[in-house]
Amino acid sequence: MAGFDRYQNILRLFLDQSSLWTVADMSEALQTSSSNVYRTVRELVAAGFLESAADSQYRLGPIFLEFEHKLRETDPLVRSGRTFLMPLVEQAGVPCCVVLARLYGDKVMCVADARSARFGEQTSYERGRPMPIMRGATSKAVLAGLSPRRRDKLLRRLSDKGELITDDFRADLESIRKAGVVTASGEVDEGLAGIAVPMNFKALAVHASLSFVVKQSDLTEDTGRRLDTILRSQAKVIENFIEFQ
Repeated sequence: MAGFDRYQNILRLFLDQSSLWTVADMSEALQTSSSNVYRTVRELVAAGFLESAADSQYRLGPIFLEFEHKLRETDPLVRSGRTFLMPLVEQAGVPCCVVLARLYGDKVMCVADARSARFGEQTSYERGRPMPIMRGATSKAVLAGLSPRRRDKLLRRLSDKGELITDDFRADLESIRKAGVVTASGEVDEGLAGIAVPMNFKALAVHASLSFVVKQSDLTEDTGRRLDTILRSQAKVIENFIEFQ
């Protein structure tokens, strides 16, 4: 391992696999010497990115909580979520969860959410959790909202990783882009449906989506039209809010 990779490779182990690691386990997972891993771990501990745990193990350190606090206070998308998402829940008229998500590499990540008290279902779009970009209304709206050039580049990257990119899927994305809204049922969580609109924050150079997640049984034709109207209107409000920060 060299350069920044030696730090990133170790930290990603805590995201992708276990929350506790010994130096020996890290060395085996990364196929590098224990002495190299130990030097890097020692530096990460000194900086607060890792901390010692029991039985010669290490876990993520408290500095991530400091970064999380700073993000909540300064990130425009997170701040807009605190301001605008709960009123959307109140307007929905059905039990729901509202998700504000953004492009994150070749995935989609929820940055803010809100839910009604009567919506007890568990959703996969949890704040900070990377999600596949090809399934679900929340993700497809982000993908469809990209410029054709950027979308094609991302789809080629996904294809290289083994994803099946069909002509029908590309046509669906173009239809979503033209319609400005997408509805999907059961693609991510069984029994749940999503309806989402793309968002483009030019000032932040960020592509995102705003979506309702509801029970499939609650998404009638009339409810879908109402949620569509609410999303389109509120998406513009949030875009303008961030544009003039």
